[in-house]
Amino acid sequence: MNNHYLTSLFTPRSVALFGASDRADSVGGVVFKNLLNSGFKGKIYGINPKRETVQGEKAWASLDDIEETVDLAVVATPAQSIPSIVEACGERGIGMMLILSAGFREIGPEGRRLEDRVTDLVRRYGIRLMGPNCLGLIRPEIGLNITFGNNMAKPGSLALVSQSGAICTAILDWAESNEIGFSAVVSTGIGADLGFGDYLDYLAADPHTEAILLYIEGIVDARRFMSSVRAAARAKPVIALKVGRHAAGAEASMSHTGALVGSDRTFSAALSRSGVLRVETVSQLFAAAKALSTPRYRSASERLVIITNGGGPGVMAADRATDQGIELSTLSAETISALDQALPSVWSRNNPVDIIGDAPPDRYKETLDICLADPGVDGAIVILTPQAMTRPTEVAEAVVAAAKNSKKPVITSWMGGGQVAAARDIFNNAHVPGFGTLENAVDAFSYLARYNKNQRLLLQTPAPLTRGQKEPDREGARLIIESVLRESRNVLTEPESMAVLNAFGIRTVQNSVARSANEALVIAESIGFPIAMKVLSTDISHKSDAGGVRLNIDSAQEVRGAYKQLIDSVSRKVPDATISGVTIERMHRSPNGRELMIGIIRDQVFGPVISFGSGGTAVEVMGDSAIS
Repeated sequence: MNNHYLTSLFTPRSVALFGASDRADSVGGVVFKNLLNSGFKGKIYGINPKRETVQGEKAWASLDDIEETVDLAVVATPAQSIPSIVEACGERGIGMMLILSAGFREIGPEGRRLEDRVTDLVRRYGIRLMGPNCLGLIRPEIGLNITFGNNMAKPGSLALVSQSGAICTAILDWAESNEIGFSAVVSTGIGADLGFGDYLDYLAADPHTEAILLYIEGIVDARRFMSSVRAAARAKPVIALKVGRHAAGAEASMSHTGALVGSDRTFSAALSRSGVLRVETVSQLFAAAKALSTPRYRSASERLVIITNGGGPGVMAADRATDQGIELSTLSAETISALDQALPSVWSRNNPVDIIGDAPPDRYKETLDICLADPGVDGAIVILTPQAMTRPTEVAEAVVAAAKNSKKPVITSWMGGGQVAAARDIFNNAHVPGFGTLENAVDAFSYLARYNKNQRLLLQTPAPLTRGQKEPDREGARLIIESVLRESRNVLTEPESMAVLNAFGIRTVQNSVARSANEALVIAESIGFPIAMKVLSTDISHKSDAGGVRLNIDSAQEVRGAYKQLIDSVSRKVPDATISGVTIERMHRSPNGRELMIGIIRDQVFGPVISFGSGGTAVEVMGDSAIS
């Protein structure tokens, strides 16, 4: 990783802090204390022109007083002072800066102008910039803590990249009590220069990182993000907590980071297509990370067996699995027979497998061994509720032994508190995912299945457009669209739409345009009945709403009347519309036909997005569509 352009950020040999302070309640004071006391072995230079020492260490008046090379410059001074600091770093040849200070685009136009000035300077000097307005960076492996938070993360294999510093501090506090460690913690701030794409590019190749957690409020550079997140997801699990799913949250996200939010459905589709697993809460974020931390579990599919010592918990787990789209395995006759030999006669004889409340450790192990051997089972959730005859720790050891003998995922839920705490430690130490609630356990299995599905999607490539058909007439389609644009229109008429479809080899029904009732009658006779008649107007997109559609016309007598009714109805409902005629089409009847809608929408973050689903007049009400 020494050749990566972010090496001096993630593994600097020397750090200079502008704004180092003795004040315990200042950002500069807390950051300098964290730098000094977290075990970092590199050089640390506290810059404060008003002090000879800071926190017992020599203070430097300016960069000019430091003779050694500085890899990373950290800034914790007021925003107005930063342009001059950037210039000083640029003149010194420092290539990496981390600006913690706030007071930029998030405060309005004045802050935006200051940010633009800073970004112009870093581009001029070739400096890469993390922040501004961020919590900072932690690299536990090298004892580097450049944050003003209270927690130093434990070393581990998870990397966290978050647009919210507050979320970082909350997650760090939660992780400490749950013995979860990190390879890196990155608070991006508003991302004036470096963004998600840059951090993902580094962490995807980082040998200390086995999974990447993202907290996303909005994206600035969608193309860069998609390219990097796809590459990262090929190498290791990437799990995203994307907020702003609803209007109020999206508005708050934009005011916080200034990044665009866009459609939440589009974001979900983009993440899935990139191989990324999306979650909705912090607890789900870590549940997914815990489940995916074992590499052999990442190929899990959806067929689940539930093993429990109580009927109620088994039913609850089954309900949750159904809610999450997880299929309960149908146990084979061989498996049922083997379980009949191993279990009391009153066992459930179905999935969930209720092995009765008095189940000893060997019953748990044998049941799990039998179920995992079933080809129709992709993984197991094992549940224990503490009862008078239950031995939670011994059962945990038996389950761990069975789990190690199989490549299929085993997830546990030891329900309760103090009576099962020691058993949960056994699972943690053995790297068998364990959860205190059924919901989290089932959710964790669903994340494995979704991750595997997303990875399969990531490897798919579209078939060639011309396979089995003639070459598309792109030039013809282009000329149609250009002529429409020259008329300052942004909606194609029906004949124009069909011409474009035909240019790409998509068959359409035969149609012609009539400009009188007599012409409509002639066309109808030549096409053949039954026919459909639709008003043709560049001013009307939704013809049905204007009374401009007649279907299933079976005779010549109906044609004249239908033509007049269409013209009169549209003229009455949309009096300003210019009517160019009526399209006549042969009705296409199919007993198994489906009415579909396909379109392209322009998302403000991701650009053009394909929408496909059920069509018809109730398309907006039904909402039955997918996007990609």
